[in-house]
Amino acid sequence: MKRIVIASLFGLGMLTAVHAQTPPITPAWAFRHIVWEDSLNTETGAKKLVDGYLSRGIPVEATIIDSPWSTAYNDFNWDKARYPDPEGMLSYFKRKGVKVILWLTGVVNQKGKDTPLQQCEAYDYVRSNKLGINGSEPHEWWKGYGIHIDFTNPKAVEWWHTQLDKVFVDGVYGWKVDQGEFWFGDYLQTSKGTMSNAEFRPYYYDAMYDYTTARNPEGIIIARPYSHQGGYSASPDKMNLGWCGDFSGDWSGLKLQIDNIYRSALRGYASPACEVAGFFMRRAGKEEFVRYAQFGCMTAAMINGGENGAFTNHLPWFHGQDVEDIYRFCVVLHDELVPYLFSTVVDAHLHGGSLLKNVSFSEESHQVGDYIFTKAITSAGSGPVVFHLPSEGTWIDFWTGDSFAPDTRISRRYPLDEFPLFIRKGAIIPMDIRSGATGIGCEKLEGCRSFLICPNGLSARTLHLPQGDGTEYYDCTVSFDEAKGELRLKSDRSSRYAFILRNMPAVSSVKDAADWQYDAERKELLIVAEGKDISLQID
Repeated sequence: MKRIVIASLFGLGMLTAVHAQTPPITPAWAFRHIVWEDSLNTETGAKKLVDGYLSRGIPVEATIIDSPWSTAYNDFNWDKARYPDPEGMLSYFKRKGVKVILWLTGVVNQKGKDTPLQQCEAYDYVRSNKLGINGSEPHEWWKGYGIHIDFTNPKAVEWWHTQLDKVFVDGVYGWKVDQGEFWFGDYLQTSKGTMSNAEFRPYYYDAMYDYTTARNPEGIIIARPYSHQGGYSASPDKMNLGWCGDFSGDWSGLKLQIDNIYRSALRGYASPACEVAGFFMRRAGKEEFVRYAQFGCMTAAMINGGENGAFTNHLPWFHGQDVEDIYRFCVVLHDELVPYLFSTVVDAHLHGGSLLKNVSFSEESHQVGDYIFTKAITSAGSGPVVFHLPSEGTWIDFWTGDSFAPDTRISRRYPLDEFPLFIRKGAIIPMDIRSGATGIGCEKLEGCRSFLICPNGLSARTLHLPQGDGTEYYDCTVSFDEAKGELRLKSDRSSRYAFILRNMPAVSSVKDAADWQYDAERKELLIVAEGKDISLQID
């Protein structure tokens, strides 16, 4: 079967995936679990939410402080009624290893909603100095009535950066860069003359990206790649985490989000992520929530929060212990895959492309990099899920270990705690394994650079392994010759490495390993070795 790998802006016609520049490297930390709330919008609410996950053993890497958090929209002064001790809150989260991301748009208001001040303190300055688009005349938008900053004007951008400096402090790692420009007309008057809204958008998002990464190389902007709400927004080469934006929590919302994410991948956005359970309108039910999370863990990041029940249906434990366990599994599996996700995005940075490959709009399926395949479940019930595997490679069912030929038609019922997930034979997948929660490795591998290997004759891969939580990496080449039993690793950095080889026949010895063990029942070989130039013989 031919897989659908092209789409257009408005339908399923042709869309070029060619882009002028390659995407940036996403910091390693940003692939992990991000949570937020848009119900209380308070310091107490943010702490309660994060602690709710951490107390249940569900890792959290970052939290978004959404609107409203300032005294007026985009004045960058904390509303002390909602957030009485912002410095203390940042320290609180830092002690827990949780980073903070702040919401903003590019608009300064004359009149606002949900904030103690109607007019931004800088409004008169912006207007008198002509720092806005459309002659700095105010206009209605979804958070009030104000002026959008003209990001084509270097003086306006320089001034804007001084405003961001007020809150871009230790503990803050970036911004959720939301739409404002969308409301100011199809054509805008700027310092560069008249331009379409679509032409203006990159100036806004680029300015935010440039500021953020210059101040903190590990910083990010979360921004819209493709969204059904207006098309393409951020530049593919200056957006390090994508969020398509504003979906309902039901099946229709999940299906629309998949469409948006796949369009983003085809356009060359490297790291499109999932808004788990949507943001507004219909709330996710139990089954919808689980299928949302399972799809989300096979994208760049799971971003969970919204106004449609941040403290109810967005919480896994709200739906029962079984859903809490499923969600924890999804988060842990995703976190374990961070080195693989990071390495794939470095490849996209070097050569173009996206983390999500070989997308099928019709079957709602995709590959994560070259070695993992998944299909979203987007409807209720216990009936069979039908789809086709990719047309290249032999694929191993993650749950059963069964192997399937290329292009095999699968028809299978998936219980709530499983979803279509396959590993390609020949895979060499770098992982961060700290427990046995997902059935891959065990807690003794914490601190090791681990690789999951599915033998298939002669396999070799050069991988880009993260050094820390940022964008720095080093290259590491791993190869396995199944016929000769030769396993080799070569890199510029000495480390403690672990190798998990699946579907291995009986093993009697592993020469030059620091440690090894063979599980005959699972046919799985675990090897630990140290160095930067490793050569092991398996007999």
